[in-house]
Amino acid sequence: MNVDNETRKNGLSAIHSMIVTTLIIVFFVGIIIIYYFMLYSETKDNIITSGELDAVSSAGQIDKYLSTGVDVIRLTGYTLDNMITEKRSHEEMLDYLENQSVAAANIMSGNATGIYAYIDGDYLDGVGWVPDADYVPTERPWYKDAIAGSGDVVVVEPYLDAQTGTIMITLAKTLCDGVSVVAADFSLEQLQKITENIVLVGGSDMQFILDEKHRVIAHSDKNEIDKNYRKEEGTLGHAISEQLTVTEGRFFSLNHGAKQYFVYSMPIENKWLCLSVIDTTLVFRRLALPLLLTIVVAALVIAILLFIMIRSDKKSALAEKMKKLADIQTIYAYYDQMTGLKNRRAYSEEFDRLSKELPKDCCVIIFDVNGLKSVNDSMGHEAGDELIIAAAKCIRAAFGEQGDIYRLGGDEFCLIMTDPENKIPGCLEKLDHAAAEYKGKYLNGFSVSYGTGLYKEGSDFGALLKEADKNMYENKNRYYMTSGRDRRSSPRS
Repeated sequence: MNVDNETRKNGLSAIHSMIVTTLIIVFFVGIIIIYYFMLYSETKDNIITSGELDAVSSAGQIDKYLSTGVDVIRLTGYTLDNMITEKRSHEEMLDYLENQSVAAANIMSGNATGIYAYIDGDYLDGVGWVPDADYVPTERPWYKDAIAGSGDVVVVEPYLDAQTGTIMITLAKTLCDGVSVVAADFSLEQLQKITENIVLVGGSDMQFILDEKHRVIAHSDKNEIDKNYRKEEGTLGHAISEQLTVTEGRFFSLNHGAKQYFVYSMPIENKWLCLSVIDTTLVFRRLALPLLLTIVVAALVIAILLFIMIRSDKKSALAEKMKKLADIQTIYAYYDQMTGLKNRRAYSEEFDRLSKELPKDCCVIIFDVNGLKSVNDSMGHEAGDELIIAAAKCIRAAFGEQGDIYRLGGDEFCLIMTDPENKIPGCLEKLDHAAAEYKGKYLNGFSVSYGTGLYKEGSDFGALLKEADKNMYENKNRYYMTSGRDRRSSPRS
């Protein structure tokens, strides 16, 4: 039972250690995970801020460029309104348009290709372009959009110049008579330079401008110019276009293929959008790698601890088994199998010890069961065994935990104890009563002869044994003399 308790105790201790170690590991892994998410959040905010700054910077430059063109059209329209009111000739108006076209080209750094107008049924071109005979100004988009704009400057849908490969836009405005229109074409090459420069000096991987229909007006990658992302399928541009239609804010993240992107959009003139796109795949992968390695290491440590604990448990179990086996061997070596008392081998070792150093108040009692031989002869050895076992039980019951009881031979027992309080007489009386009242399978009461050897100043253990043995035989002789029985007869049958 003690071995089992010790095994259980060791097992619980190992489990407790494992739990504590695991909790410590989980605690530190938890701290690392929290730190990771804090770092992730901070990195995300920095990326969003970078994209926002790029988009705002780009949008500001684009708005400034477009507003300059708007100012040119408004100023030209204002002057033409005065000339119409003053009923100036078309020649004067054409001369003004030619001068204004030169001025606009200078103001717009060569990106204005000329100012033209349709006044009182005549087409006037500031750069001298002469249209074909089938050219009808009132059917052109610049004229129709301007009329629909009711006096406001409108941006006509951009178009790709087949000769230069440049995206062009037209700004147009109706004049005071409500039927005349002034317009100018502007190259968006400057917008292309803006997007390319933002990518070079900023934190974005892509920068581009979409019109209201999600057509690419300018892009840091020139190969994307004039594509309609809304009509494409399976491309990153199409994925961004779709996300723009469902996102209310200016920022969103997007997974496309095996990559992750952060996109920031900024509205500009004419319902256009300026977008900054940042590829965050490698950034967050670098952040996730230490976290993943930490979790893997923690898992390996826990696995190793489990392995060690299992091996330790197996070793402990084996050790406990060996200890239990050793205890069993000790029991067989030092205990009498019939009575459970210590045997003669244990007595011999105790004899040697006490022969060297005899404690004060030490006493020895020798017991001899009366009539064992006659019981064996008349009733059989099973009855004799019952007599020996009964005698051992009665002696143990009478003396309790006081001293050690040894079985020295067939019917002979020895008790070695210290008796400073002189309890021996009372214990012997209990023994006599218990033996006399015994009732078993074969026996109905029995008796035990005994003799005591008490410590005396200067005596040794051998002297105590001789005294006890002498007193026991005297007691046994008195028993047979008073009972009138032969020493070979049954005790009580």
